[in-house]
Amino acid sequence: MDSDFDDLLCTRYPTIFRDRHASMQQTAMCWGFACGNGWFPLIDTLCAEIQRHVKFARVQPVVAVQVKEKFGALRFYINGGDAYTRGLIWLADALSVVVCEDCGAPALSSGSGWIVTRCANHGGVDFPLDQHRRYGDDDEPDDHRVVTPEKLAVWERAKNFRLPPTRTRGWRHIALALEHTIRNDLRHNGMPGITIVDSDEGSGLRYEWMGGDDQGRLRSMLRLADAYAARCDRRTGKPAV
Repeated sequence: MDSDFDDLLCTRYPTIFRDRHASMQQTAMCWGFACGNGWFPLIDTLCAEIQRHVKFARVQPVVAVQVKEKFGALRFYINGGDAYTRGLIWLADALSVVVCEDCGAPALSSGSGWIVTRCANHGGVDFPLDQHRRYGDDDEPDDHRVVTPEKLAVWERAKNFRLPPTRTRGWRHIALALEHTIRNDLRHNGMPGITIVDSDEGSGLRYEWMGGDDQGRLRSMLRLADAYAARCDRRTGKPAV
């Protein structure tokens, strides 16, 4: 990431990046932000939500240990925080695989030996905004142990979870990442059942829901999706810096 963006993040979030210039014996943040400029708006939005939550919920301060790209996705390692901040980071990771690392436009991860997330203008693959993409409906339990009725019920609940179709073209990649992340939490992380009651695409990507966890993990993911969508162009999906 360019030094101007690096400096801006450190200025806006001095507690989160307080170890930015510490020694390599203390932190991997000494290497800076090891990713492209296209993820700056995503990291900026993530940090704004972390900072807001720490301030108003009075949880343990969040300090970044390392920020980098790995396998075409954002890795944001921290000390501190709680379930809410972990939910924010979990969704940011999922969003990064549909956001071009070079420019921030909607994209898809591609490559075999070396996986990258870049749009066609930067040697990768554009996200097909004009298609209503879904994750596979034919998912089955991914282990070979005895499959209990309880496990099948969890799997079915995750398989059937859907967000309402996203009308705003430029936000469809965000909704897909959000849906995928929630389904993973339902399937693998013990998230209780969720019902989406209503959606609003006026100024962001907002959902009214029932269910989910009681630690704020679901709430944090919905909050980050809304905040990042509000930053992205409604037609192209490209975020404002």
